[in-house]
Amino acid sequence: MFSKKGFFAVCLVILTALLITGCAPTTPMPVAVTGVTLDQATMTLTAGGATGTLVATVAPANATNQSVTWSSSAPAVATVANGVVTPGIADITGVTVTTVDGGFTATCIVIVAAKVYTIGETGPAGGLIFYDKGSVSDGWRYLEAAPASTEWPGIQWGSYGTFIGGTQTGIGAGQSNTTIIVTWLNSHSETGRAAQLCNDLTVAVYTEGVYVYTDWFLPSKNELNQMYVNLKNNGVGGFADNYYWSSSEFSADLASLQSFSNGYQTPYTKSNNTYRVRAIRAF
Repeated sequence: MFSKKGFFAVCLVILTALLITGCAPTTPMPVAVTGVTLDQATMTLTAGGATGTLVATVAPANATNQSVTWSSSAPAVATVANGVVTPGIADITGVTVTTVDGGFTATCIVIVAAKVYTIGETGPAGGLIFYDKGSVSDGWRYLEAAPASTEWPGIQWGSYGTFIGGTQTGIGAGQSNTTIIVTWLNSHSETGRAAQLCNDLTVAVYTEGVYVYTDWFLPSKNELNQMYVNLKNNGVGGFADNYYWSSSEFSADLASLQSFSNGYQTPYTKSNNTYRVRAIRAF
């Protein structure tokens, strides 16, 4: 038989044990990640346009570590930060989310489409679009006139008395024409001529970064006419009511130029005559 004192002592021990057991803190078991998904399997953006957002869902929802990292297989095409996708150049890339716990991944295919330009719109290099052939072929679709600030007021064509040969008049010929002319001029120590100035032109455009454009050339006869018809005739582009050289050679003494006051095109002497020059680029 317990005495009262002994009974109370036993009860106190039991009560203390119960209290300690019931109040002791417990450490929850960590819940491991089993996978991750994205809200979009594909995303289409426009080069240089608005961003897109991807939302990642880690499974299970009560996973202890919900942290993820993001990456792009081609950062030039699109970059990603915290699920926000910023388009770059036109192409396709994969944007991948990876869980920190377990390394589970999910990928969205991001298609960056080329921007569609309209005639008269400002182009990538800060000039104006004056020709659109409708689709990309031979590496280009649009022709862009250089900014008005780059125009030269009075320049010689060069090679007077010598027929260089090989130049064409059609749309798409300006780049090859310029290469042919510059090669000849450089080998004959002629400097500061129309084709050389266009070939050496550099235009820097400041947007989110600095983009430098060096792919300029002297327009062919027909390219020059498109610039007159689609820009000058519409009162845009800062062109003068004067003559402009093309890169289309006519003979040993003549090259094609065009009046930007009335659109008249004619071969004219390459000697000491100096006329205006506006470079263009294709992209």
